[in-house]
This record gives sequence, C-alpha cells and structure tokens, in this order.
Amino acid sequence: MSGEQSKRKQRQKELSLQSMSFNRFLLFRYVTAGFFFTNLYWAILLMGAPGWYWLLPASLLVIDTIISIEQTRKYWHPDNSLSITSIGYWVQLLCNVILMGATLAGVSHPFYPFINEQSTQVILITLFVGIMVCLFIHRRVWLISHDKDRYLQQLKAFKASLQ
Repeated sequence: MSGEQSKRKQRQKELSLQSMSFNRFLLFRYVTAGFFFTNLYWAILLMGAPGWYWLLPASLLVIDTIISIEQTRKYWHPDNSLSITSIGYWVQLLCNVILMGATLAGVSHPFYPFINEQSTQVILITLFVGIMVCLFIHRRVWLISHDKDRYLQQLKAFKASLQ
C-alpha cells in the first residue's frame, strides 16, 4: 500500500470515529429541533395576541438555539460535558410543569389564546409528552456525562477494531 493510500485510509478512520462520536449526541439534536419548532410556532401564534406572553416561547427558542450550538460544537470537541443541554432541558421541563399546572387550574388562556376550552386535553397531553421527553433527555445527559451510555461502549469497540 502506498503512503498516500495509507494516509487516506487513516483519515477515513479518523472521520469515522469523529462521526460516531458526534452521533452519540444525535438524540439531543433531534429533540432540540422538535422543541425549537414547537416553540417557534407557539411564539408566532402568540405575537398576534395582546400582552407579552410571546416572550416565554421566545425565551425557550433562545435556549434551544444555545443548546444547538453546544451540540454542534461536539463535532469538533467531543467530550461528555453537557451543562448547557442539561440546564436548557431543566428550564423546558419547569415551563411545561408550570404550564400544566396553570392549564389544570384554568388560568392558562393567555398562553394559549388560540385554543378553546374543549381543546384543553390536547394542551395537557402535549405538555405531558414534553415533560416525559425532558425527563428522558435528562436521563441520557446523566448517562453520557458519567460515561455509562451504551453508545460509548459501541464507540470503544469500533475504535478497538480499527487498530
């Protein structure tokens, strides 16, 4: 094998490892995108309503953007530090819990002026799903930050097979 082919093969192995390391955080990117577009849609709908209630989803959009930046950074700096992701999902979880309480108490209309009283169940189900997703994400953050996720074991096995 020539020196150039050897270098190309080595670079290919490095790229494979880098991509696999980045894919360790794939779930966070998809979930963050889901929350981003949900919050974006909610903010747009609230901008037409009276009051400053649109600031809540707009703030969550900013947090989602910061989480996305942290996740994108993982491609070039793969580590298991997920502090921004963790804080961002705690904020999202807290907002969902508070909004669920407000919805159950019947005082959430300013946050959902586009939903009538018969659609309250849809809001409650959506908030509940959001809470469950946030809790699941927090579990994954904990596993990754403590190097206990399954994907890391697969990554280590793949790395060993390359040598």
